[in-house]
Amino acid sequence: LRIPGVLALMVWGSILSAISLIAGIGYYAHTEVRAWENEDPKAHSDGEIQMLQILAYLVWGVGGVLVLLMCALRKRIQLAIGVVKEAAKSISAMPLLVAFPIFQCLGLLLFLLIWLVYSIHLASLGTLVPATIEMNDIAVTYRSFEYDEITYRAGWYFLFMFLWTSEFIMAMGEIIIAMSVAKWFFSRDKSEIGNSTVLDSITDSLIYHTGTAAFGSLIIAIITTIRIFLAYIQKRAKNSGSKVAQAVMCCLQCCMWCLEKFIKFVNKNAYIQTAIFATSFCKSAQNAFVLILRNAARVGTLTLVSEVVVIVGKLFICTITAGLSYFVIDHYLSEDLYSPVGPVIFILILSYFSGSMFMNVFTMAVGTILMCFIADEEMFDTEESYSSKGLRAWVDSNGERKIMPGGK
Repeated sequence: LRIPGVLALMVWGSILSAISLIAGIGYYAHTEVRAWENEDPKAHSDGEIQMLQILAYLVWGVGGVLVLLMCALRKRIQLAIGVVKEAAKSISAMPLLVAFPIFQCLGLLLFLLIWLVYSIHLASLGTLVPATIEMNDIAVTYRSFEYDEITYRAGWYFLFMFLWTSEFIMAMGEIIIAMSVAKWFFSRDKSEIGNSTVLDSITDSLIYHTGTAAFGSLIIAIITTIRIFLAYIQKRAKNSGSKVAQAVMCCLQCCMWCLEKFIKFVNKNAYIQTAIFATSFCKSAQNAFVLILRNAARVGTLTLVSEVVVIVGKLFICTITAGLSYFVIDHYLSEDLYSPVGPVIFILILSYFSGSMFMNVFTMAVGTILMCFIADEEMFDTEESYSSKGLRAWVDSNGERKIMPGGK
């Protein structure tokens, strides 16, 4: 990403390709309308032809809106490209961040092993009850577990603790990554930043910010538990055959899903604020929300650009991994396997999830750089700015620097 022109080509190429694809779909629909009108005998009604023509106009309209947005947001897209470049620099200065998801997975695995032991013991507290069902006039006897009310509630408690702890581990990881990148950004001499900075961030986060991570993860765990409980009720409503109940539960699930995504977005930015200013969770969430509202266009375009980079990164990881695995299997294991397709697909799935974990580090670094840049822009004059010369030059050349009260 630090090679000149690569990131800009990737981002602008993706945007222009999307617009071209939309225009092509509109053109194809328009040509189909002309073909349908000239059919003899006609195979499509006038209503179908009119609907397809309206669809073509709508697709072209969407393409036109995207072109206008691209023109209006071109400077902010350029700023987002500069921020992504800075994020790549910060990660290259602290290589330990790349391996950080491995430590998170190990921590989650350790907790999962302990949780499974206690869950199995809890599941064994049920009472075996024989039951009989008839299948094709044949009586089939089976045994099932029945649990009392205390055990039933303990099961929900264990589920909630799993959700809370797993979210807490992820939250601590986000705070540590954000703190490491923030220390890199607000350092005058960036040559002093390295893997030791990540270790210092781990220590500071564990001492000062575990409460922030616990509170933020608690909110997510509560919402997720409610979603699981709604899914349980939704299943019972489906078995009852009530269409009204199913529709109501489906709407509630949709609302809770949207709420969960929103809270995760706010939590992520709250953790970044905590890493920068060492404020409490509620104060950080409030500041993050206000900052996002003040810089909605910047945050939106940065999200677009970072998603493009993340998608391309995941595709690159999956393609390289699958290609290498196919080469190795085909050359060294072809006689022992009927076909290499199955193992390659399995490796492809694993590489996708592995790539997603590592690209999440990059996404967190990008968001942290933007928050640091905005904070630096609002708190310091140009001469006192902590932004690197490359980022300042990039911003100035694209006219994206804001002049804040008291700023120069």
